Amino acid sequence: MLFCDRIIIANYSLEAMNAATTASVFCSIFQYGLIGIASIAEVFVGQNNGAKKYNKVASACWQMIWFSIFCFPIFLVIAKFSAPYILPTYHYNDFALPYFQWIMFILFLFGIQTAISSFFIGIGKVRVITFSTIVANILNIILSIALVFGIKGYFPSYGTKGAAIATGISQLFQIFILSLIFFKAKYREKYNTHKIVFDFKLIKKCLKIGFPTSAGHMIEITAWGLILYMMSNLGDQYITTMVVGQNIYAVIAFATSGLQKGVCTVSANLLGSKDYEKVKKAWKSAVKLLLIIALIVSIVLLIYPNYLIDVFLSKDITLAKNENLFFLIRITCVFLWFYLIFDGLTWITGGVLTSAGDTVFIMVMNALGAWFFALLPVYIFIVKMKGSPIFVWALMVFYGIMNSICFYIRYKYLNLSKNKISN
Repeated sequence: MLFCDRIIIANYSLEAMNAATTASVFCSIFQYGLIGIASIAEVFVGQNNGAKKYNKVASACWQMIWFSIFCFPIFLVIAKFSAPYILPTYHYNDFALPYFQWIMFILFLFGIQTAISSFFIGIGKVRVITFSTIVANILNIILSIALVFGIKGYFPSYGTKGAAIATGISQLFQIFILSLIFFKAKYREKYNTHKIVFDFKLIKKCLKIGFPTSAGHMIEITAWGLILYMMSNLGDQYITTMVVGQNIYAVIAFATSGLQKGVCTVSANLLGSKDYEKVKKAWKSAVKLLLIIALIVSIVLLIYPNYLIDVFLSKDITLAKNENLFFLIRITCVFLWFYLIFDGLTWITGGVLTSAGDTVFIMVMNALGAWFFALLPVYIFIVKMKGSPIFVWALMVFYGIMNSICFYIRYKYLNLSKNKISN
């Protein structure tokens, strides 16, 4: 969805893409904060499913649905008052502000969608999510094109605001599809999915386990936001190189996110059934899958990246500038490939740690890693020492390597039999 949105906006205006992407990172601080908490439901679902406590499986999902709804007024306040203090001045009024505010308006929907998806992930019925996601994304592409560019005689071009509105409608539609299946008779009878309850003790437990991961993601994304803020102040080449690299990564990052979900779900079920040795096998299997994915992705990033780059470079810039940007992004693709591998290792290991309830470490490591291994080097070598835009993603690879090493060391010495959720 992000990738398609960025392509559509890039063809509308390169400056609009840069501004919307920068604004979206600051939205992501709150979005991933919510998702980080809501997605903890899948661990409770997985462990209860593995322990055959079927009557408790759907309870955590409902608590996270309530939590997402409670966040709605908070996001409205943030949308209304925070933008002047956190967004850069880069095309603020025309592109950045409308996108930021409308995404914040519909942000709570991501939490509800995550909470319902956690049920299907936790019981291993992931085809439902695949189907609903594909349908919702097709709808998003159609609406985004129509709303960004407008349809003559019907409604005007809404620019970046149109892309945000399209995202909100597609999220609502995906929730609708998932809810229809969630309430089917076979799930109602086995898992009590129809029992809409508010369990303060359970929501408190979900928040206790989920908040550290969520806070870690928020602190980490804040660092990314500050990096984009600095790049926007350095000029078009810096911000465009960073943004296009980030948008290209968005279309391949599903692999690392998916592996993390898979490892987390499988590990949670194994921990629930006290089969600790197989957790290590799950980790090794995920790493093998990551290497296979990296091999496939190398075709696009290393051998034939030109087609991917071309869709982002707008036609309204001069040929000389276009050629220079093309070279910068071509080198960026190489760094993105290495970053995929090391970031994937971090996500896979984080999946095992999450299933065992070791979320405090994830919070601390995500926070320290992003600020000391990414933000600080970028500030020193790019901002202060006036380094080339080419080195921005090279420093991101350094961040990925350091983060993956720290996560692996923690996993190596983790006592799985003392997981903090079941205990």
